[in-house]
Order: sequence, then structure tokens, then C-alpha cells
Amino acid sequence: MSGGNNLNPAAKRSPLQKRLYLAGTAVLLAGLIAAAIIYAMAPAPDSAVAMYSITDPRYQIELQQIGGNAAVLMAQLHQWFDGLWHGTALAYTVAVLGALLAGACFFIGYFFADEEPQT
Repeated sequence: MSGGNNLNPAAKRSPLQKRLYLAGTAVLLAGLIAAAIIYAMAPAPDSAVAMYSITDPRYQIELQQIGGNAAVLMAQLHQWFDGLWHGTALAYTVAVLGALLAGACFFIGYFFADEEPQT
């Protein structure tokens, strides 16, 4: 039974790595659970909002006459960004942000926690 820790890579991890991996797992699970709850409780999209949006050609023509192509592009960017925080798009946003944060924890734990495990 000698050398049992040679087969287990988790035994070679430092306490900081273990904490970062645990934090990453917790963030990922919390983000996915929150995204599922938001997705299940999201209301149906409102048809009136879609009717008077930036996709209306009359609005785009008027906006282009007033501010040029840059104003149209900025309005489209603003509407896209604003749409990330409502309804089912919010659920996707929360899931992606949770996955990115968990990935950052795993990355930091893998590459930057090089201290030797204490015996």
C-alpha cells in the first residue's frame, strides 16, 4: 500500500488549488441553477415592444437622418445590450457569466497555485 498518493492527482494539489476548484464548482452550479430558475419564471415577450423597436425601418431612417450611421449602430448596440437583462435572455446571460467566472476560478487554480502541498 506504499505510494498510494502517486495514483491520485488530487492528493498533490495545494489547499489553495482545492479551494479555487471548489469555488469554481460552486459558482458554476449556482449560476446554472439561477439560470434555470430565471428561464422557468421568465414572462412571454411583449409584442408591442417588438413592434416599436430599432428594426422598424421608419425609425431607422429618421435616426439615420438625425445622427447618421453611427447613431443607428449605437441604437442597435444599446437595444441588444438592454435585451440581455430581460426574460429568457437574462437566463442565458446568467449561465454564461457563471460559466466564465467558474472558468476563471479553474484557470487561476490550475496555472497560478504552484505552492507545494504541506505534509
